[in-house]
Amino acid sequence: MRTIAIMAAVILLAGTASATVFLHEDFESGATDWEAYGAINGEPGSLWHIEDHRAYAGTYSAAYNTGGPDYGYDVGFNWGLAASPWLDLSDATSVELDFYSWLDTDDCPLPLDISLVMIQADALPWVPLFPDIQAFEQSQWNHLGADLSMLAGMGHVRVGFYFDSIGPLFNSGEGWYLDNVRLSGEACQSPVPEPSTLLLLGSGLLGLGAVVRRRRP
Repeated sequence: MRTIAIMAAVILLAGTASATVFLHEDFESGATDWEAYGAINGEPGSLWHIEDHRAYAGTYSAAYNTGGPDYGYDVGFNWGLAASPWLDLSDATSVELDFYSWLDTDDCPLPLDISLVMIQADALPWVPLFPDIQAFEQSQWNHLGADLSMLAGMGHVRVGFYFDSIGPLFNSGEGWYLDNVRLSGEACQSPVPEPSTLLLLGSGLLGLGAVVRRRRP
């Protein structure tokens, strides 16, 4: 079976610049091409939804919570995965992920919830990109990112954001918000012919057409 080894260090970012954008989702238009999976107390369902309670920029973000008025995930055992649309990175030579994260989980000495960034390639299982992001300061927007160039050249890839309460207790936090999710980098591009080349090509085609016409009986 084909497997993918993913080793990425997540870092705080000050800004990004890139030539090619493979995915950019600001959740302002509903993110209808994203999918949500999950379960609440063993029944299918997901707390992931589009929310206007918090946003890094604009009005909306993706949120993992119940929405208003409570804005939490204290509904028993629950987990959810928000998955991006499938991406074609077959022409990519480098790939970077960056996104804005606002996370508020239960206030305990030890983390009792899991929040992971995941990746899926082709029909392979989801795998985490890097460890739980709860190490970053909570209840504020953090700009996070990672070099995912190990995915360059793959033709069927998507990114996901996974939250798991682990159990039905100690779920008093507000949950997780995401904004401005972006995969960008460099990609191979076919060279664009110079105008003079196009002119020569056009002249050659015209000449070929004249020859063909002369040869017709």
